[in-house]
Order: sequence, then C-alpha cells, then structure tokens
Amino acid sequence: MTKSQRNIIFPNGDIELEGVLHLPSDGDSLPAVAICHPHPRHGGDMDNVVVSSLVRYLGEAGIAALRFNFRGVGLSGGSFDGGSGEISDAVEALSFLSLQDEVDPTRIGLMGYSYGAAVALIASTYGEVTQAVASVACPSRVFSDMGAHEMLQPKLLVCGEFDHDFPAAQFSFLAKRFSDPKQIELIHGADHFFGDFLDLVGELAGNFFQEWLCER
Repeated sequence: MTKSQRNIIFPNGDIELEGVLHLPSDGDSLPAVAICHPHPRHGGDMDNVVVSSLVRYLGEAGIAALRFNFRGVGLSGGSFDGGSGEISDAVEALSFLSLQDEVDPTRIGLMGYSYGAAVALIASTYGEVTQAVASVACPSRVFSDMGAHEMLQPKLLVCGEFDHDFPAAQFSFLAKRFSDPKQIELIHGADHFFGDFLDLVGELAGNFFQEWLCER
C-alpha cells in the first residue's frame, strides 16, 4: 500500500513532464518501477485504471512507483511524437527515478500497458538502468520486433486471451522468442482492457518485481 505520494515535474530536453511518485514507506533504498501509460491519441494518460491498479499492487509489494504523462498529455509539455519522443520520455523517467533519495538506483524496473508496453520494452534497452521489465498488452507488431532482440533483463509478458490486437496463439508463439529469464502470462477470459482481471494483472506485476527487485 502506498504510504505517501508527491506530484513531480522532471525535464526531458526543453520540455517538462508531469508525474506522481508513490512511496510505500519512509526511508531510502527502495526498489522502484516507472510505468508507461496507453496511447495518448486514444485517451491514455497516467490516470488510466490499469496503471492505477499496477501502482497499488507495487505499493503492496513494497515497491515505489512513478507514473507519468508522456509529452503533450495533461500538464506535460510538447506534443505527441509517434513513438521516439515517448521512448525518450520513458528513458528520462528512469533517470529521474534513479536520482531520488528514497530509491535504490540498482533496483529499478520499467513497465507499461498497451502503447506504454511497447514504449517500455524499447526504452528498457537504452542504457543499464532497467533491471526488470514488464509488458502488459503490448501491440503485436512491436512485441514481435522486440522478441528478436537480445534483452537480458527478466521479463514479464502479459496478454489477455481475447485481446483484439493480439490472437492468443500468436502471443504465445511470439513470447517464446524472448530470451530468458521470462515469465509468460496469458490471462484466460480477459480482453485488452482486463476489466474484472485488474487484480490478477496487478498481483502478477507486484510478485514479478518483488522477485527480481526485492529478493535478489
């Protein structure tokens, strides 16, 4: 459970991005995860219900969480950039998170939902900050492309059985292409939005990051 939260602003080049940092406890050396939200052109922002659920379960696992708005969303400056700018935003969010007094910079993860999952998978390959990465309902094209890359971090790969963008059999096949260590979760009965399965997705994420950021 989150004990405290604070609204933050962090820079990316000549623009500023807004976010909220959630802290599960006082003190320092906390593991932490940055969370990328769904597509801005379809109403996605850091207040998305899936993102909020993930924050809650990370807090229950004793993990700090940074949710933030991509450029052009909410109070974040700039405008939608079609992918490259948003990847840069995620990389800067990781850098900002690593510099917080409460956070252990050696125990930082990255995750995203939908469009945010695509951004997270790509951004996790930039530098060495990301120690574990989780993808929830990543679009199939990016998921397929990233499976061909060598990604050494532990990976949690989640998809709903009835995702409109990603047939279950195709997800299961492509997920196996990712390098180990990986955890593949096909949520039976769920669609792209997860509806009644938000708690299950949150528990999977909390347990995954607890294993790879807290227990090692």
